[in-house]
Amino acid sequence: MDHYTVVISDNCDHDAGFRGTRPFWWLARHFGAYAELGLYWFLQEYYGEAAVTLTRPSELLRLKSRHKTDWLFVGLPTTLNQEHLRQVDYRRMVMYDSSDLHGVKFENSDQAFLSSHTDVCLKNWRDDRLDYPCQIGLLPIKRPPLNNKMRAAIHLASAKQRLGLTTEKQFDVGFAARPTGDLTKNQRVRWLIDLKRDRPDLKLWGGLVGGKSWDKFDIQSAELAVLESCWLSKRKIGYLQYFAGLCQSKLALAPAGYAPWSYRHLEAIYARSIVVSNDLAHYEFLIPFPRTGMVEVADDESIVTGIEAGLRLYQDQPEIAETNIQHLGRYLKDGRYSKECPAALDRFWDQLDAA
Repeated sequence: MDHYTVVISDNCDHDAGFRGTRPFWWLARHFGAYAELGLYWFLQEYYGEAAVTLTRPSELLRLKSRHKTDWLFVGLPTTLNQEHLRQVDYRRMVMYDSSDLHGVKFENSDQAFLSSHTDVCLKNWRDDRLDYPCQIGLLPIKRPPLNNKMRAAIHLASAKQRLGLTTEKQFDVGFAARPTGDLTKNQRVRWLIDLKRDRPDLKLWGGLVGGKSWDKFDIQSAELAVLESCWLSKRKIGYLQYFAGLCQSKLALAPAGYAPWSYRHLEAIYARSIVVSNDLAHYEFLIPFPRTGMVEVADDESIVTGIEAGLRLYQDQPEIAETNIQHLGRYLKDGRYSKECPAALDRFWDQLDAA
């Protein structure tokens, strides 16, 4: 069996205080601390803990003997240089960038050195409009193994359905999130304002959470009252409550945040809601979305148009919800990578074989 080594980015100081201890990294591996551990969790899911090593550039320099591995995955940005690689025997090296940057986050890395060892970098998505400095592969995104509440929420919803405890969806649209950025770049806030203003007749579950931060937004006075009605009185919604709200919604909004996709797309599908998403035409992901069963809203298009299209789809094609879940079932089991669903692993290695 091959051995896989994931060298986490050292963009942060991973060796200071508690973060440099073994207990911290045990907790990080199991419960989550850094989003970029998704690649480590993905490989471990299929090959087991013994076959995958998680390390940091500083740890490589402290090795007393050479580390042998077949695959060396190096997180960006990184201080990794020739001195680090003298400590490693590897068959193939691949970079990965788990940031939300639309390009490749080399920053203070030695780009020329890294590019001399590999021409492939994995990212959460590939945008066909960008001219990347290297070949771009697709990075698996995974939540922590022991802190994945989506699986529990899916099982709870399925149990209710089997027991006949589910009812007709009570809401037209469901969405709950913290606002990010300013209004001009914040699709979450923009969609809610437009929806509340132009279709006040629709039943909306959710709204904005996290506390009102008016200073973040350049808002016209005419929209202030509308935005006021978008805020919920709580700073946070529990995950099971959030998922239950989606289950009661015919449509679920999945606007872009810092990235062009989020777990909202998957959560909406598992909640048997129609996803109303930002336009994904130029993006490719490791887990392809069932786009024919979704509604996508272009940047210059009104969210109201997308909502109306979604409600028609929900009404005219009630089988779409189950079809979308079956599509994800090729790649995921209850929202998680699994040996029972090998298509995700096959797609991951096929791209590297072709690179």
